Amino acid sequence: MYKITSKFLVGAGMLYAVTGISQQLDSHIVHYADSIFINANVVSMDDVGVNEKVGNTYQAIAERDGLILALGSSEEIRKMAGPNTKIYDVKGRTIIPGIIDTHSHPHEYALEHWGPPLEGDVSVEADADDDWPDIVKKTVDLVAGLKATHKKGDWVFINWPRRINVSDERTDKTSDVALKVHRVLTRQILDKANTDQNIVVLGNRGVVNTPAMEVYHSYFGNEEYPDMDDKDGIYLSGSVVRVLQGELTPIPLFMDVMQQEFLEWTAYGITTFSSRIGMYNQTSAILQMDRQGRMPIRYAYALDSYWFRTMPDMPVFRTDLTGTGSDWLWMNSVSISSGDGAYPLLATTIEARPEIKEREVLRDRLKFIKEIAVRGLRWGNTHIAGDRTLEVALDMIEQGSAEAGMTAEMIQAKRHTSDHCRVNPRPEQLPRLKKLGVIMSCAPKYITGDGPDVARDYGDAYLNWVVPMKSIIDGGVRAVFEIDSHSVAGEGVFFHIGQYVNRIGDDGKVLAPAQKINRIWALKTATSWAAYSLFREHKLGTLEAGKFADIIVLNKNYFDQKAVPDLMIKTVRPLFTMIGGKVRFIDTALAAELKTEEAGIQPEQVIKQISEWETEAAAGKVAANKVE
Repeated sequence: MYKITSKFLVGAGMLYAVTGISQQLDSHIVHYADSIFINANVVSMDDVGVNEKVGNTYQAIAERDGLILALGSSEEIRKMAGPNTKIYDVKGRTIIPGIIDTHSHPHEYALEHWGPPLEGDVSVEADADDDWPDIVKKTVDLVAGLKATHKKGDWVFINWPRRINVSDERTDKTSDVALKVHRVLTRQILDKANTDQNIVVLGNRGVVNTPAMEVYHSYFGNEEYPDMDDKDGIYLSGSVVRVLQGELTPIPLFMDVMQQEFLEWTAYGITTFSSRIGMYNQTSAILQMDRQGRMPIRYAYALDSYWFRTMPDMPVFRTDLTGTGSDWLWMNSVSISSGDGAYPLLATTIEARPEIKEREVLRDRLKFIKEIAVRGLRWGNTHIAGDRTLEVALDMIEQGSAEAGMTAEMIQAKRHTSDHCRVNPRPEQLPRLKKLGVIMSCAPKYITGDGPDVARDYGDAYLNWVVPMKSIIDGGVRAVFEIDSHSVAGEGVFFHIGQYVNRIGDDGKVLAPAQKINRIWALKTATSWAAYSLFREHKLGTLEAGKFADIIVLNKNYFDQKAVPDLMIKTVRPLFTMIGGKVRFIDTALAAELKTEEAGIQPEQVIKQISEWETEAAAGKVAANKVE
């Protein structure tokens, strides 16, 4: 049943009601709508409270000049159509605000997915019985052989096994631990084999030889090797590779591949995302895209720690410019990139075996959060995986804010944000987060990505610290939605939203059921609550007159629990995406129904995966959660 409410945006033209034509026409259509959607289930999500209310619902919505002009009944909205108005009869389908992803890196995924293959990209493969010494020997042999096949100074990026098949009792199964803790491969080992080429062994943790390390060092122009051990060439963040590959990429190519990647994400219903920018080439490319009107999606960016380290006296680091920019690209925060490592290299306060604790990482760059707070800037878009790391970050906020003489209200107004929630916050941290007004940006992928490992390494009880959405929200802390992965291309955005609700592991077991949240809260984290995190709550996140016309039309009614049970939320997907009044995506079948052309990049993998889930459900099986 609809609660019909009419909201009309009165434009400047209404002031001219004395003109002859205005006297003859209905006041609502002095300026016609550019497009209207009728016979819809428009769910505005304009109740932003911590409750299960969605706010006002309507039958139709009108857009003009990129903004929502009005919402109301189909009859009311039809009156706003003129001879050139696009009319979309969606036949009862559900319309919601566009999805906001507060931490993903589509600008970084772009090169891999849409760019040309990297020159010299090769791989070391692990056989079933290989241990790390076997992998190292294969690597050294490959690197030595490159001198005969490559020119001096060529770049060679070597894909390395992320994991070997050894006993579960071993803690060095992953390359991250083998490199960070056991130093199984170093630049000295690589140098003995080859210093003619620039060698980069790829991974979240990887290794470079001396020539590559020197190029990386020259990028910063000081004594630092950010994220890299200058003694042995082991790097502790994938950001190192992104810098090296990024600076080898021409700006026009960057612009082309990012435009494609951004357009692809609109097919998943994502209309705005937030991420840090670390590479200078990439920053230049994105700024040019915005100036040239080539942004298919909205981007709230953070300046990465590389900027802060190399140019700390830039005006942007002396004045809080949070929220400034265009409608498509604006500054959101200052990032330190990461405060610890990906699992298992995160820093926790949990007692565990010595071999577990020795691999934990706590980065010294956390000290920059204090400097960010001292300068009155907003900190965010930063990888914070463990509860110990979060504790240090909060210490830095408090110390820096105190030094700056800020009141509690001033600190809260900064809306500092901690990202990922991998094994944080612990329950005792919630009052402190609430007091400081810190927002928690949480990625559902870590429920299954880290949960089983956390249970094995630290104990089942600590599953309640892995993306603890219920505890966060009940503790009065704002939680927002992030994906932090290109896996959305395989399963769709509602797979991730559904994980907040279901918390189903790959084996079908529920991980920490006490942390489940309802589907309305889950959607609010990705709409109205997320807009607040990006300082755009007055423009994004809900469907209200005067806000951006960022809307998606769904294939199913997300709000109908009978038609779409919790376990089938993942089968919901957008059929139509509009951003700022611009059509970015129309599903092929819906386009035929609407008698218009399909638009954007069709999400073929998502369509196939959803079909498989629906087939399993129709056969009476529980739709498998694991995505191959």
